[in-house]
Amino acid sequence: MGDVDDDRISTFSYDGDGQPDSFSLAELQSVVDLHFLTSCKLEKLAEGGYHKVYDILRSDGAPLDAVVRVASPAFPKDKLESEVATCKMIAAFTNIPVPRIHAWNSDASNPVGAEYMILDKIKGTPASHSWGDLSEEVKKTVVSQVARYFLEIFSLRFESAGSLYLSSLSPQFLVGPIISTPFYRALDGVVRVPDAPISKNVDPNRGPFSTVTEYLSSNLRAELDFISNHRSVVLSELHECDPTESAERQLELGERVMRKAISLCSVYPGDTLVPANVTTPRTPFSLKLDDFRLSNVMIDTDSGRVTGFIDFEAATIAPVWECAVIPRWLQDADDPESSYEGGTSEERNVLRAAFLSAMEGSALYPEWREAYDMGRPFRRLTDLLCFQVSVWASNDREIWVDERLQWAETHPGIGLPEQT
Repeated sequence: MGDVDDDRISTFSYDGDGQPDSFSLAELQSVVDLHFLTSCKLEKLAEGGYHKVYDILRSDGAPLDAVVRVASPAFPKDKLESEVATCKMIAAFTNIPVPRIHAWNSDASNPVGAEYMILDKIKGTPASHSWGDLSEEVKKTVVSQVARYFLEIFSLRFESAGSLYLSSLSPQFLVGPIISTPFYRALDGVVRVPDAPISKNVDPNRGPFSTVTEYLSSNLRAELDFISNHRSVVLSELHECDPTESAERQLELGERVMRKAISLCSVYPGDTLVPANVTTPRTPFSLKLDDFRLSNVMIDTDSGRVTGFIDFEAATIAPVWECAVIPRWLQDADDPESSYEGGTSEERNVLRAAFLSAMEGSALYPEWREAYDMGRPFRRLTDLLCFQVSVWASNDREIWVDERLQWAETHPGIGLPEQT
């Protein structure tokens, strides 16, 4: 996804045939002026896959310590509303420093032409900007705080899975339809059906989900529905992925494996509690931060103090075993649960030990640790569930699914040990 900005218009552009989406910078500035009751100017700070962030300054350049974040219509309305609710819930029920949200508008037909929110500018620097230059001691300070904050998030429990929203009634927060990438209109900058109108109806596969089985299988069911409604689009995608193979045969294989995977979701682990002795059996879901990166952690680079967590888009309510995780940038570089950032494996090993050490003093640590260890093989499955049919159209993938279906028959609630 690229963009074009001038003094009055900003554009979210997409790869392929997707038509660009534009919004009015002039109208956005008017909104900001009205909110702060003073003349302001906007300077672009950052741009992600689905948003742009502008620093808000007074007309003379003096800082207002606030930013305005504009959302791409990749997932209209719900994505921004859920991000607002997630940020507010974390502020209300944990000690994690998060930005205070001043105002938001989730109606893309507003004069700006896009959804936006005005929020505090968190002091500090994204950890990603200087991680490689920080001393080991400063990094340990950072990861120790992140560990304690992760446990606070893990302590939040819910009766159902989905995503958070604000409620006008009591309680203030509710779990509603999930915000996850398989339901995005534009994924990784590509609009899958360029000429399709933006639907105002909630996809029935988005929940909320009262069981783990429903939650796990939702993306698969949504992809099968998409195939049913847009078969020619999917055949074209498959041909583009591998022109040497028959797209029809690939689709037939992919659909078969996906149906097997839906069956796997009902038993691996399905609705069996993991861990079995979880302290909250009636509320077996917690809050999962989507793709938590170093750029989501604001820090003071001198002391290592975490000044805030930012960007809660696509956070979801998920099974506790999916939420009990170590940040990917602390996992060994060869670990399936790792990411490209974080330094060498040796550096990560030292910091991962500091992360776990910071957790060990908490009464919640034993449950987190058991959920982390027992959930690891099941998280290999959830890592696959967001993918489209092309990833499932594989004989090796079918063998992988079949092995776990057979294993689950005699090992309920226990994952198949992964081969290293």
